[in-house]
Amino acid sequence: MAFKKGNIPLYFQIYLQLKQEIISGDRPPGSPIPTINELAEQTGVSHGMIRRALELLEMESLIIKKPRVGTVVRESPQKALWVPTSSLDDFRQRLELGAIRFLSDGFVDPPNRVMVHFDSRDEILQDGKIYENHFLLISSQDQSRIDLARMFVPLWRFNQVPLDQWRKAPLASAAMDVDVARIRQVTRPWFCDHYASEHLQVPDGTPIFHRTIIAYLPDHKPLGVLELLTNINAMEREIIFS
Repeated sequence: MAFKKGNIPLYFQIYLQLKQEIISGDRPPGSPIPTINELAEQTGVSHGMIRRALELLEMESLIIKKPRVGTVVRESPQKALWVPTSSLDDFRQRLELGAIRFLSDGFVDPPNRVMVHFDSRDEILQDGKIYENHFLLISSQDQSRIDLARMFVPLWRFNQVPLDQWRKAPLASAAMDVDVARIRQVTRPWFCDHYASEHLQVPDGTPIFHRTIIAYLPDHKPLGVLELLTNINAMEREIIFS
C-alpha cells in the first residue's frame, strides 16, 4: 500500500483501500486484517490514522474483533449491492419490497434541478413552493441497503391523495391509480455528507450514488421527481447472449 498526502486524508485513503479489497473479495470473509503496527509499517502512516481507518470499517460492519484471533473480515460483510434491471422494474420492485421510514414533509422552495423537468409551473406549485416528502427506503431483502429519499410532487398530484397517505406510503401514493408509462433515471457518483451519514450508516465522505428518477404518464406529463442517496457499494449486471 502506498499513500500520499493530498485532498483525501490519509486515514480515509486507508479505509477506502481496505474497504475496496473486502467488497471485491480480495480479502475474503474470515481473513485476518493486519495489526495496527503491521499496517503502520506497510503504509508509513501513523498508528492514530490506522486506528481511525479500522474504526470506520468496524462501524460499517465489514470487520470484527475476535478474542485471541485479532481483527478479521466478517463472515457476511455488509455489501449493499444494486442489480439494475430496467428502471421501471427496479421502481416497482422497491414499491413492493421496500420499507418506508417517514422523516419530514412540507412545501419548500423548488430547486432548479427539479423544476427543469416540468414544462411550466401551472398546477405544480402552491404559493411558489413544491411539496417535498423526505423519507428512508430500506430494502426488506437486504437491510444494509438504505436510500435517503427526497420526493418532489406537483400540486395537482398532491391534491389527489390524502396527506396521511403521503406520509405513510409516499412511493405507493405517487404511483397509485395512475399509469406510469416510462421512467427516466440518472445515476451520479456522490459523497456522503454528515446528514446523510446519520441515515445511511456509513462514514461521512464515503463515495455513494445519487439517483434521480422522473416518472412520466402516457401523455408525457411528469408525475414527480425522486432523488435517492444510496449506500450501495457496487452495481452488478449480467448480460446473456442467446
